[in-house]
Amino acid sequence: MRLIQPDDQTDCYLHLVVPNLIIHEIDHHSPLHPEAKQMLDPGGPSCSEKGRPLTRNSIEEHLDRHNIEIVVLVEGFEPITAACTQGRHSYLHSAEDVVFNCSFAPCVFRKDDGSLIVDFKRFQELVPAPPRPRSTYV
Repeated sequence: MRLIQPDDQTDCYLHLVVPNLIIHEIDHHSPLHPEAKQMLDPGGPSCSEKGRPLTRNSIEEHLDRHNIEIVVLVEGFEPITAACTQGRHSYLHSAEDVVFNCSFAPCVFRKDDGSLIVDFKRFQELVPAPPRPRSTYV
């Protein structure tokens, strides 16, 4: 599954000491695309050949119809103690875990002395997402 942020093409890593925003765009490369299974068939038509535009409604219908679950696994390694940490979370569209056109509110701020502070009151807050340019993966 390709990521837009952090950028897969530049092998970026997450810094797990601060909250991170991970973005996956549902495009013709995505396993969440409504026609992903047909596109995996080498002899099958592509989405562009079928002439069906990819819309938010088609994605939502696909997630609901197939009861798709998105499982996120994050593993971190702390170099000083050599401790390994793992986190797992499951998201279901039917449980309203998947939200479109939103982003998390900023919750990490830099103080005057240069140190960072995390406002945990804003940790789960959603705000309208700013418009993004189309992916370079097309």
